[in-house]
Amino acid sequence: MKTTLLLSVLCAVMAVAASEVCGSVTCATDEICNNITNTCQCNTTFYTYTPGSRASPNNTCTGATFNIQVSKCRLEKQGYNTSGIRLNGTDSECLAVMEIVDGISEMTLHHSVTSSVCNTEAVINSTHVTYTNQLYIFARREPVQRITDAVVNVSCSYLLNLNINRKETLDPVVINIPEANGSYAAVMMAFKDSTYTMLLFDSDVLTVEDTIYLSVKVPDLDANTFKLKVVNIYASPTNSSNQKYYLLQNGCPASDVPADQLTVESNGVGIESRFPMKVFQISNSNTVYLYADLALCTTDCTTTCGSQSRSLIIQPVSGNTGTFLDAAVYNYDGSSARSK
Repeated sequence: MKTTLLLSVLCAVMAVAASEVCGSVTCATDEICNNITNTCQCNTTFYTYTPGSRASPNNTCTGATFNIQVSKCRLEKQGYNTSGIRLNGTDSECLAVMEIVDGISEMTLHHSVTSSVCNTEAVINSTHVTYTNQLYIFARREPVQRITDAVVNVSCSYLLNLNINRKETLDPVVINIPEANGSYAAVMMAFKDSTYTMLLFDSDVLTVEDTIYLSVKVPDLDANTFKLKVVNIYASPTNSSNQKYYLLQNGCPASDVPADQLTVESNGVGIESRFPMKVFQISNSNTVYLYADLALCTTDCTTTCGSQSRSLIIQPVSGNTGTFLDAAVYNYDGSSARSK
């Protein structure tokens, strides 16, 4: 009760405090102007040092974005250095910046939850894909260090609505869709069976000519408004190779691959596209990375693929994202591989 009252009084005092113009900037209500340097500095009288208190940032998820904020001046009062707050990465995009929120100085991060950026990791269970990262808040070392560095886990979770039990091999990505006014998690999955229920795992051994079943899906997409279309599917021997072996081009099986190499089961009619595919091996490589280029349609956008004109018919679509999906990497058993 006393804590609540104290916070209420503090908020009331800060609300009536006038923002101070300092040089070319305006200070937050919990800052004062250093007239010598013309910079805004925390007014630490607004905050109380609490022994044992730890940093507690506020993390929310908007679309496919981490929104992290924590009081700059409260952190400094507790003994933290606010200049180096960052996610688990050293690039400039991983660093928090000062932002005035509702008149208060906050350290904020508005960052895409895309897998691998700032070492964000995707964890998938039977119902959700959850993107996790760590926020590093370092203690002030000078003139003395009185607290330890803080590492706070942050996460954003998205419903998959998929009726399968395990997805350890998935590598989802987030696509930005301006036409849909948001961002969505997209996943590529490989299954062992034609009912798309038995997921393929890293431990499963594949040989050339085995049939697997690819599914590309944007689970949270509004199926009444948009249809997902996979425009291209291609394979590379590594995740950084410029070598591309196209299986699907412009919505149709590529013209230079055998007719039964990849079949379009469904594409452009809902939020999921399906493709039975025969396993193949790229020369001098035991692994294959699969990728897909995605586009959106506001109506059904299937492509009619003739036997003589495959990959030549291009169906106009809206909302082309140009985003790549990383599928799982499947190891091949070279000793038992059959020739094509």
